[in-house]
Amino acid sequence: MQSMGTHSGAFQADEALGIYLLRQLPQYREATLVRSRDNEVLKPLSIVIDVGGLYNHAQFRYDHHQRGFFETFDGENQECRDGGRTDVTGPESATGKFKTKLSASGLVYKHYGREIISALHPALRTAPDALEWIYTKMYSEFMEAIDGNDNGIEIADEVRYRDGTSLPARVHRLNARWNEPVDGPSETERFEQASALCGSEFASTLAHLIDCELPAREVVEAALLARTSVHASGEVICFSNGGCPWKTHLYELERAHNITALIKFVLYEDSAKMWRVQAVTKEGTAFTNRLGLHEPWRGLRDEALSAAAGIQGCKFCHASGFIGGNVTYDGALAMALKTIESAKS
Repeated sequence: MQSMGTHSGAFQADEALGIYLLRQLPQYREATLVRSRDNEVLKPLSIVIDVGGLYNHAQFRYDHHQRGFFETFDGENQECRDGGRTDVTGPESATGKFKTKLSASGLVYKHYGREIISALHPALRTAPDALEWIYTKMYSEFMEAIDGNDNGIEIADEVRYRDGTSLPARVHRLNARWNEPVDGPSETERFEQASALCGSEFASTLAHLIDCELPAREVVEAALLARTSVHASGEVICFSNGGCPWKTHLYELERAHNITALIKFVLYEDSAKMWRVQAVTKEGTAFTNRLGLHEPWRGLRDEALSAAAGIQGCKFCHASGFIGGNVTYDGALAMALKTIESAKS
């Protein structure tokens, strides 16, 4: 009979999530859970997370509290294991793209994430490229925040406000209050509630990535590869579906396909059958466009805009130049191309 262990006492999202993740694996689905801080109690258990002062994958021990530990999602730092080096303490030692120190659930996800995802969505077992994308995306979209929070890493150098609605905050509130009657739910019952909450959030995020973002990525990639059929410059793409989330995918796919002439505008038909021409923002910004629509058009509508642009069917141009509309596809494309030409002169 397999057994899992984590620490007793006040719980956090980290180990609550980690136990949920392990339970998705066939070998631990029915495993007994032991919560203790006694090493003698933990020693015989099949797998232990977030307690014990040891990270050793071969021994199925996944703690992150020991001095010298600094493992990241896509980096290798062999020295941090088995007690580690006291001088390996920060992101400068990380060898991969991600620099956030892993928590216990992060270690579980690093080693078992692909298997967990495949258990929840078996179709991905025969789609290795999609599985790898989901595995990495799920880390950046969900797991990394748990790692950062549990390791006391602020999300920004200066924080303007505190978020009391985060998953770690909600898990924290499931612990017994200092003045709560002693005849309430047991610590184990509360922990199981926390683990179920974390699991629900993980599964929901994963389903969104697989059912929404992965198909959207395929749409964006197809449009990107067909860009020269829209215009020879390759700087305008057209989507068949206007509701498709595209920005993050576009940045990633431009890099993946080594595209040097970056996309300036995206065309799509909205729900009202108007053709939209939308500027692509610079990566990492919310409002700074690679190229905004021609400045003299901004804030104009209908006939006034058509006259200023010399393009029939114009409907509007936003005051910031990030989006415009036209009755026809050809008109929306003309708005994009005239802007690109104007920027060159």
